Amino acid sequence: MTAALGLLSVLSISIPAQTTALEGNWLGTLEFNGVKLRQVLKISKAGDGFTAKIASIDQSADDVGLDSITSQDNSVRFELKKYGMSYEGMLNEKGDEISGTFKQGPASLPLIFKRSTVAVKIGRLQDPQKPYSYKEEEVVYENKKDQVKLAGTLTLPRTSGQHPAVILITGSGSQDRNETILGHRPFLVLADYLTRRGIAVLRVDDRGVGGSSLGSLSATSENFAGDVIAGMEYLKTRKEINPRQIGLIGHSEGGIIAPMVAVRSKDVA
Repeated sequence: MTAALGLLSVLSISIPAQTTALEGNWLGTLEFNGVKLRQVLKISKAGDGFTAKIASIDQSADDVGLDSITSQDNSVRFELKKYGMSYEGMLNEKGDEISGTFKQGPASLPLIFKRSTVAVKIGRLQDPQKPYSYKEEEVVYENKKDQVKLAGTLTLPRTSGQHPAVILITGSGSQDRNETILGHRPFLVLADYLTRRGIAVLRVDDRGVGGSSLGSLSATSENFAGDVIAGMEYLKTRKEINPRQIGLIGHSEGGIIAPMVAVRSKDVA
């Protein structure tokens, strides 16, 4: 059921401009079996109607379009048939609260949206906040064998001298340098943690993602291992990096690629 509720996470909707009091930001929380999912509903006027978006702060899933939404007098109703989801609510006389019921399958849960005059920032508490205590640099280098351009971020301690370094290797699928998933950015968090403790970190967009070029569509883990080796060769050109202290940290498929690189390169610490 918890997974099913995630389908509500982010959606865009259009409604007739009958109730101008609906315009603005609204905050609500779904609760199920002790799990709380905060929802941010943003309604703005667009031409003769309204557009709206709702985001789950605790999930940050992809956009989902509604099949229908209606507003008559003070009532508000929307529906998403594909997932068996609907919501019916009433706007109070003050125009600062929509009280209603969220339904999905057999579940029927109360959901109250309250008007907010403060813009809500959707993010994760663990995300590091700038300004950082270390240096951050956008870098580009090449896997010359496969003719692939690779773009990433290198974080460096501000202390003088050469530093140990690690390359973060993503899991399967097309991942960005932060390995972003459902609003989480684990590689950003890991890079921050390590760099604050004196270790330089290189994290890189996968092929075809962000600033990295696509390369061959038939690329395998062997090719991706070559991308990591290219990253090691790049780090060895940096005066801030100790070339004898370059390590690898891999997640999922990255945990398979790391030992493949270690077999092919004697430079892995």
